[in-house]
Amino acid sequence: MADYRKDHRFADPNEALDYEPYRHDYVLPDWKDTSAKHKKRPPQDLGTDYPTDKEVYFSREVMAREWDKIWSKVWLLVGHLTDVPTPDSYMKVDRGHESVLVVRGKGESVRAMYNVCQHRGARLVDKDFGAAKKFVCPFHSWEFATTGELLRIADRETFREEAICHNLNLPPVRSEVWRGWIFISFNDEIEPLHTWLGKDFIEQMAPYDFEKVLRIRDVQQEWPANWKAAHEAFAEGYHVQATHPQLRGAVDAYHTQVDLFDNGHGISVYQFMSPLPQFAGKLPPGLVEEHKIFLREAGIAEADFPSHWSEVPRAIINAKLARKDYVIDYSKFTEGQLIDDWNFGLFPTTEMFLHPEGFFIQNWLPHPTDPEKCFYQVQVYAVPGIGELPSFMAVENADLSGKHVLNRTYIDTDDLANLGPVISQDRVMVPRVQQGMKSRGFKGAVLGEQEIRIRHFFSQYHRMMSA
Repeated sequence: MADYRKDHRFADPNEALDYEPYRHDYVLPDWKDTSAKHKKRPPQDLGTDYPTDKEVYFSREVMAREWDKIWSKVWLLVGHLTDVPTPDSYMKVDRGHESVLVVRGKGESVRAMYNVCQHRGARLVDKDFGAAKKFVCPFHSWEFATTGELLRIADRETFREEAICHNLNLPPVRSEVWRGWIFISFNDEIEPLHTWLGKDFIEQMAPYDFEKVLRIRDVQQEWPANWKAAHEAFAEGYHVQATHPQLRGAVDAYHTQVDLFDNGHGISVYQFMSPLPQFAGKLPPGLVEEHKIFLREAGIAEADFPSHWSEVPRAIINAKLARKDYVIDYSKFTEGQLIDDWNFGLFPTTEMFLHPEGFFIQNWLPHPTDPEKCFYQVQVYAVPGIGELPSFMAVENADLSGKHVLNRTYIDTDDLANLGPVISQDRVMVPRVQQGMKSRGFKGAVLGEQEIRIRHFFSQYHRMMSA
């Protein structure tokens, strides 16, 4: 294998750095994984050219090809078994111009079917979550079982037998459940889900308590930007120093371990409880609010908080590992996973920010008609019995009782208050990127090593678009 550092030249900094320069082969410190549970994957040389023609961000022709070549070919994470907790409970999943009903069966089984009446094409269901003994078309009262079987044609005697003699059941959609997560695919011939995700990728998620969680936040908003432009901002930590100044003291998004996997999947490990190295020398010794949230969640009394931010990581790790009979078995995790943000990216557009206590899941979904719009969807799932979650998850007064299935909240496209301070900053910035890319003065993206996952995305993107 080529020597990554020797074979590539990097621009000299204008002044000497007092911290280790980031490279794509960066590995987390040994003290964050003393049991050696995770091995850094070798870096990939994905070149330095513009990764794509900027037309992919606003072309209607490209938008149509993306649906045929990508969205209708992959596995899509759409929810969790606790979103459909009882037999015959359902959730409606909208992706592009398609709508799907996912219905709970016996045990942990689910079935998915197109949400379209076989009579004249009306959508059967418009609620996001619910329960039903059957689905009745609101247009002409055709009835379908929750298995998809046609039960009744209203005024059947008025239809000639030749018109209705073929299969009029709701067409099925491929679905699989993995550790509580529900996936669907519009591709009848797609490989099994575990093959699509990949053994190595799956193994990295082993300690997280996926099966135990409840959805406690679910917000959707239309953004005036292409789904790829919006998604890219969350596949790199380079923008944190400029866009999210409140995180400088508690999130080292510069020294991020990035691992790239098959099928476009990737992992970025953002080091929480440590400051950005560019600002570390300018920070006061005291704690920021993010430090305090993590200390409280670890069970540390405020009187016992460390006085200097540099002591926070070890204090949290020791306290969590010392907790017995807690709702989470912290001994399953590496030291780093007890404090860091492990961001699992599922191609094409799911980012799962994982902490032992809860999971922040984001999707940027294609608009059905406009390539310069997308739908931003954020969902937070948490382990019942935990205390606080990181502030960027923007969770307040969450119901962790499990007695009710949470409804989705749709917010106005200009509503920033409901997003929380961190995501609202991205919401403001992403449309500026979308607008600027159309300029004749912009030739294409110039990507650094911190943005390697964007190159990795487009490597898979072009592979599928040209298939």
